[in-house]
Amino acid sequence: MTAPLISITLSAGVPENLSILIQLAEFWKIPYSQDTNDQANRVKVSSGIPIDEKTGGDEPVLIIPSSSEDFRELANKYHLRTAEKRATIRLPIAPGASTAVRTTVTEFQGSTLEPLLTAGAVTLVSRVQGTKENLVSLDMVTEYRRFLYEGLEDEPSRIFRLISSMPISYHLVPRPLRNWSLRRTRHAAKPDEESIGPLECLRTLFLASIVLASEGPVPRIGFWERGKEYVASVTHDTESRKGLEEGAPNLLEVETKLGIRSTWNLPSDRYAVSTPVLRDLAKVGDIGAHDTRHDGRLILVSLEAKTQRATQSKRKLELTGNTTVLGFRSPLLQHSRELLTAVEKAGYEFDSSVPSWEPLSPTSQKPHGMGTVFPLQIDGIIEIPVTLPQDHQFLRIMGLSPRETVNELLHLSAWIRMIGGACIILVHPDYEFGQPEYQTEYARLLEEFRKDPQCKIMTMKEIARWWKMRNAAYIDISNGVASIRSGQNDPAVGTLDLQIVTGYGSSGFEIQRDDSEATEMERQALRGAI
Repeated sequence: MTAPLISITLSAGVPENLSILIQLAEFWKIPYSQDTNDQANRVKVSSGIPIDEKTGGDEPVLIIPSSSEDFRELANKYHLRTAEKRATIRLPIAPGASTAVRTTVTEFQGSTLEPLLTAGAVTLVSRVQGTKENLVSLDMVTEYRRFLYEGLEDEPSRIFRLISSMPISYHLVPRPLRNWSLRRTRHAAKPDEESIGPLECLRTLFLASIVLASEGPVPRIGFWERGKEYVASVTHDTESRKGLEEGAPNLLEVETKLGIRSTWNLPSDRYAVSTPVLRDLAKVGDIGAHDTRHDGRLILVSLEAKTQRATQSKRKLELTGNTTVLGFRSPLLQHSRELLTAVEKAGYEFDSSVPSWEPLSPTSQKPHGMGTVFPLQIDGIIEIPVTLPQDHQFLRIMGLSPRETVNELLHLSAWIRMIGGACIILVHPDYEFGQPEYQTEYARLLEEFRKDPQCKIMTMKEIARWWKMRNAAYIDISNGVASIRSGQNDPAVGTLDLQIVTGYGSSGFEIQRDDSEATEMERQALRGAI
């Protein structure tokens, strides 16, 4: 007999924690409800001790303590001990790929516990024997919020504020001197799964805990269209007239031969951009805004001034090029939650200013990133992180050659590919890859993605619209059968990938795909019924 499909009920004593639980469920697109009286075949997931915990129930309960008091109360109730420690947690997510996060664990210990999920010597999820109550030894909700919102804030350093207060723009300082000043403060850290994707580890813990606690199949919606495991996007921030006039044609020559459309981010007022140039770029890709003057001061001005600059850049580029500008990327990858608010107010559909991780932020003068390689919606706007460190970091900060840079980018992209993320490439036409002698290396980089049948190469606009469409979709379970539904009348809904997570183990999630449901969705989409 086939096991019934599992959905979850979310609850939390604090509204902010419930919001994070919803974000985690929405990331995986698993069916959930906030109605604690909902039907059977549900796992109750609670941030904090559930209000109805004392009455018990027939369905599994996953309890995520949200305070030290919660840990103590649960330990007292079940006659357990707790041990708090800092630990690096590594969890498999897919064959050959693990996720990692450095965090504080308060491990439940006792003879009445049955370990469900361990990471090395640390037990992360335990079941109280004789019950259906499962305890998580990590406040993943608080940690998720901390990593996410701290990652959105890149506080300018005192040195950066001092330089920005000078009456000249930073770009008037000779480039060799700028690069030297960054190199002398750089840290030795290199990107890995712990720095690039700590949110991926917490997301893995969330779904793995549900799968193990429920002991049943959990339906979810895949990240990308059926038949594609990950996506890639090529982007260019064009800082100077020389980059636009000399470097861009060399990059475009390579991309045209490979049949790749890219996204070109241009400042509206730093140098003159003619109508023919903008229209030509719009024919072979998308146009994005890159602030007005690219003077490095955007992060320091008020919300009103940020909004004005983002609006001015968008309008001028649209008017000059007779095109639509939907995406924004700030100079120096400056970012903050306030800047995201300004970009949303200026009418953009997406932003791409936040790195997943970079060795040295020019703004804060330290390693920084938001810790995810997937798009996400924040405060009404889609954020698409720059998931691979930009060429400037490798070429000018770390002092690598173009060949070494390509090798590093391909090495880092391998992990993103395995976990199904988005490989966002940022190459400046102003630097080495914009020179004719390095076209071969640039082609070597792009060819690795173009020849992979599991990869879909998209422009940033296409990724943003795909993710928005996926966000609107949900799984409906009726008569034991899962199907994908959406309020959007979009044929692309029919290409969403319905998956069933049947287990979790040393190779990550065990997944089955429902091809019969896919075929029916495609038929409905073509009829406009979805």
